[in-house]
Amino acid sequence: MARPRLPIVPHLSHDEIARRYRACRQGIEKTHWQVLWLLTRPEAPPTPAQVAVQVGLTPGWVRALLKRWNAEGSDGLADRRAANGGQPKLAPAQQAELFVALQQPPPDGGLWTGPKVAAFARGRWGVTICKQTGWEWLRELGFTLQVPRPRNPGAATEEQQRAWKRRHGSVDCRASPTRPRQAGRAVGRG
Repeated sequence: MARPRLPIVPHLSHDEIARRYRACRQGIEKTHWQVLWLLTRPEAPPTPAQVAVQVGLTPGWVRALLKRWNAEGSDGLADRRAANGGQPKLAPAQQAELFVALQQPPPDGGLWTGPKVAAFARGRWGVTICKQTGWEWLRELGFTLQVPRPRNPGAATEEQQRAWKRRHGSVDCRASPTRPRQAGRAVGRG
C-alpha cells in the first residue's frame, strides 16, 4: 500500500522556492531546495519517491527533508554536516599521549602510518577509527609524510662506481691529470 502523501507547509511560495533554488551556490543545500521546488510544483506535484529518483536521493531522505521543511522552514534545508557531531574521538589528554607515543618508533618498527595510528588508538583506548582518520591525526599533530629520497648515483661508493663503469663501458670524461680541463668559454659555430 502506498504511503499517504505528506502535507507541505507553505512557508514560501513556489516562485520564491524556485528563486532560492536557482540562487543557491552550495551543492547540498541546492539539492535540498531542488527537492522542495519539485515537491511544490502547482501542476501535478510528484511523489517523494519520484523526486528521489530525479535528484539521486532515497525516498526516505526526501521525506526527511520535507519533514524538516514543515518543522523549520528554510532553516531545515541547510547543510548540517558541519554541525553533526564532528567532535574528535580523543580527549585532549589522549591527544597529548598520542603525540608522546608518536615521538617513538611504532611497535613494529618503520614509520608511523595511518593504519598504525588507528591500531594504536584501538589497542590503547578502545577507539575504533579508520586508517584515514589515523593519517589525519598524524597531520593534525604536525607530522608529515616521510619518504626516503631516491639514491643519487653520485652517492655510490668509489668501488660501486668503478664496478658500474666496468659493466657499462663508461669512460670518465672529467678532468684527469693527463687531460686538464680547458678554462674559458666554449666556442661554437657561428
